[in-house]
Amino acid sequence: MTDYALNDRGSLEIVTENFYDTEIMRVFGGLSFGKLRTWTGNAALVPEPDNPFDPHTVSVRIGPNKVGHLAQQDAQRYWPYLARVIASGFTPVAPLKLDATVLRQDGQAEVDATARLSIAAPDLLFPLNTPPTHATVLPQGPSIKVLDEQEFAEYLHSVVPPSGEGRVMLTLEANKVKNHHGQVVDTVDVLYERRQVGRLSTQMSQQFIPIINHAFQHELLTAVWGTIRGSAFEVSMTIQAARPEEIPAEWFERLPNDVPELLPPADTHPVPDAYVPAEADRSRNAKKWRKGLTVSGSGAAGAERPGQDEAVSAQRSSARPRSGAAGRVGVAVWALLAVTVLLAGVGAVFLGIEPLVSALCFIVAVATGFMSFYLARMSTGVAGR
Repeated sequence: MTDYALNDRGSLEIVTENFYDTEIMRVFGGLSFGKLRTWTGNAALVPEPDNPFDPHTVSVRIGPNKVGHLAQQDAQRYWPYLARVIASGFTPVAPLKLDATVLRQDGQAEVDATARLSIAAPDLLFPLNTPPTHATVLPQGPSIKVLDEQEFAEYLHSVVPPSGEGRVMLTLEANKVKNHHGQVVDTVDVLYERRQVGRLSTQMSQQFIPIINHAFQHELLTAVWGTIRGSAFEVSMTIQAARPEEIPAEWFERLPNDVPELLPPADTHPVPDAYVPAEADRSRNAKKWRKGLTVSGSGAAGAERPGQDEAVSAQRSSARPRSGAAGRVGVAVWALLAVTVLLAGVGAVFLGIEPLVSALCFIVAVATGFMSFYLARMSTGVAGR
């Protein structure tokens, strides 16, 4: 389809990270570690109603390479306007600046990229009028002041939209006029809907006249984007056109009209399926499939032996307290044996001195000895179970 150049008076960052590394590498033909590279040019904005991850995705493509997409909120805002362009049979394009390099993250090489579209707000994407059918449209560029517009203020006030600002398509025509010294000089008149609304300065006129003549030799008028601003008291106008030295050679060969007439605005416009998976999309599908398979497999294996798992769990839970009980009994046995030995020693010391004390010590020692023997038997039984 033929490109349709959207109004580029604005800036919008797009999403690039983690999804489009392979495609970005293809655009640059390879990237080096730590070396930032920049690509500039027109990129296509393609709605993807058949995108399996999000049917409201608007992808950004450089040729066949999908290098990014609009953020979700931005996609919703721009979708109806892009749909109108596509339904009219054109591809919406806007200037894109793509910066990329390769960094090492967690021991792996990853593309680090940022991208920004030069694009106006949705309600300013289209001009208030369309250029003549037999015209070529200059690439958009920096603003250039239109002179003497106040002489045509009455007519221009009828053009200014209620918002006070609008984009328009103007035509440039070479002319000859007398200056205040009475000399005839070349100048460029600025026209809106075939009516003069101003002129360019002498210096600017000299730069654009060769371009105007080149188009005229091919029986084409020269059209440019413009901006009109006004209030009840004043009106001003500028054109946005690339300087002659900035215009690519391809433009002189093709002399394109990339702002053709669109279908009338409507609540909805049909958008054809346009989803093309990026390399990361294929990987995401594969990862999800593998993850699902792993989860399902482990669940099935667990379902085959519920009784065994419960038995093992019960055995482990019961084994832990038994082991603890056996340990506590063993400590008590050793404590009683120590008391028995101590009492026997004390009884032996007092054997010839205090017979009564010695007898009591021996009696208690025998009792603690029997108790330690009993607890030792109990401890052996617990450990065996």
